Amino acid sequence: MASSEAEKINIKTKLEKLHCPFTWEILNSVIKHSTLKGEMHDEDVENETSCALELLMQCLLKTYKGVISADKKNARKSIEKAEELLIQMQEHERHQTIRAVEHVFYATKSFFLYDVEELDVLEEMVLEEILNNIVDIEDFNNEELGALYGCQSVVWSFLNDFGMNKAIDTAKKAVEKNQDCALWHFILAKNLRRQRRSIHVQAYVTETEKNHFELAYAMSNENSVFGIYLLQMRMESFYKHSRDRDYWMKKAANEKQVLQTAKKILDTKPKNYKILLKLALIFLRSNEDERMAAKECLDAVRQMAPNNSTCMHYTAMFYQQCGDFREALKYYKKAADSNNFVAEMAYIEYGWETGELEPLPHLLRMLKKYEQSVKQRQISMLISVAITYYFIQNDISNAAEYFLKALTLDPLSNKFRVYYRYLGFNAPNILDFLNNKFCPLLERKNCQEVCLKIKRLLNVEAVTDLTEDFKSLSVDVKKDDVT
Repeated sequence: MASSEAEKINIKTKLEKLHCPFTWEILNSVIKHSTLKGEMHDEDVENETSCALELLMQCLLKTYKGVISADKKNARKSIEKAEELLIQMQEHERHQTIRAVEHVFYATKSFFLYDVEELDVLEEMVLEEILNNIVDIEDFNNEELGALYGCQSVVWSFLNDFGMNKAIDTAKKAVEKNQDCALWHFILAKNLRRQRRSIHVQAYVTETEKNHFELAYAMSNENSVFGIYLLQMRMESFYKHSRDRDYWMKKAANEKQVLQTAKKILDTKPKNYKILLKLALIFLRSNEDERMAAKECLDAVRQMAPNNSTCMHYTAMFYQQCGDFREALKYYKKAADSNNFVAEMAYIEYGWETGELEPLPHLLRMLKKYEQSVKQRQISMLISVAITYYFIQNDISNAAEYFLKALTLDPLSNKFRVYYRYLGFNAPNILDFLNNKFCPLLERKNCQEVCLKIKRLLNVEAVTDLTEDFKSLSVDVKKDDVT
């Protein structure tokens, strides 16, 4: 920049007070996310979003990535695209919401301009004008603060596993500041779902997630994107393993209602392939034969985004249901090659079931492939390897080693608490299996040292449970004393 050193320091001081991706401390998460997933194509960006605000925040995130990687061309392209989206939003959004969005945009643009080494006179004037006129967030009311937290949540949510917890925390703040915004309820519910499924794809739907999806849909005048997420959540609410007749009657009635609504949405010929993919999954998971409806959705998606890994995954599921195992394996592998973790796990299991694949070598390669992933995913991988050694290879020693590695990462992880099924093995949960079957087996095999280490980590779980029970008992006693 042509400015003096003193002017640079003054500008830097002003920049540090702004709110945008450059000040939200996302660098570590961006690096981890980019290392695992690589950069998204433009078509993926647009369909990762549900509304203009999400697309705008994605552009600002790409601007940030361009600046930190010294990719000026893409940074400029992204900030220009963001400005186009902002202009469109200014015509439709509420005034107090748009002020917060404008702050985040202009803050990002300021950092972009500041990091351009050779600003021309006009660009210097633009930067100076922005910094002199940008709205101070200390003047924001609750609705505007809610929008600011909402923007931050959206940015964190694009970092998937590496931003999930921050996305939830900031979405909660957005809802607290403005409970009348359907989008903030939706963003919160969507990230709660992602968190739930990172623990286990069949983990129970919480009342909090359910309430926020329902509020988002009702408050949005039945927005189709919000609606498809609501239907998806309703299907997932009946993943529980139960033999109760009343439960199965409720499940059947729920599925019937979901399918009716899903078909109505499909009849509108949606152009957003995110909606089509979610419709396809609902049809594929139905107890009724809805494969043709699923195929209609998947065919439409392939026309829009032929390289989408989720579409490949669901296409594999479709062929699996049709009994065409070669096509199913082909599409599972395509999805796995695109770093679709869930599809890759399914590829291994289905490949084993059909006798086409040996699980252990592939699982061990996956440990390396996903070593930079979040802790919950690493634990899931280690458990899968341990189970494979135990159940397929009959190798107790290596099974113990990988169970120990998984427990060492986080003995309190919910991965050890939920129902587990993989490669023909199933158990109420891994904790139950370790306590009641595996550790006694180790003792009979005289593997005392590793057994003791596992038991110590299992005791961390037990002690924590007792501590939580005691805390809850203490609270109840205090309440009783007051009354």
